[in-house]
Amino acid sequence: MKYTLCFLQKEDDVLMLLRAKEPNKGKWNGVGGKIEHDETPYENCAREVFEETGLLLKNQIFRGMIALNGIECIYVFASNDFEGDLLPSDEGILDWKKLDWILSSKDVVANIPYFIEDVLDFTCEPKVYDCSYSETGELTGFQVKSFQSI
Repeated sequence: MKYTLCFLQKEDDVLMLLRAKEPNKGKWNGVGGKIEHDETPYENCAREVFEETGLLLKNQIFRGMIALNGIECIYVFASNDFEGDLLPSDEGILDWKKLDWILSSKDVVANIPYFIEDVLDFTCEPKVYDCSYSETGELTGFQVKSFQSI
């Protein structure tokens, strides 16, 4: 199963979703979802952002992949080029958060502080963010790899 995750940035703020559903229920995350069989990751990202936020992406930039226990499964995108009005989401509560808050809050999905700065820095090459988790779902390790090393 493959997924997308997108971080929208407006000046110093990043749009985050307080998830109302598993996985990561009760934690702040980017927006995204499961890629359908007939979608590209880019198409999925645009669809999921629109469905979950009401915002229309004019451009999204591929920023890498998240690997969970060594299996690459989440395409990560970022965008500062979108339009529309933020609408309530069935997925949870949407809110614009400062980067400093994202980096320090215990209410954010545990792996996000490890990669969010690279993802939002469009001068960085896309990378693989390899996250190791215990059987209980606790983050136990994190490595950044270049695509050339995998």
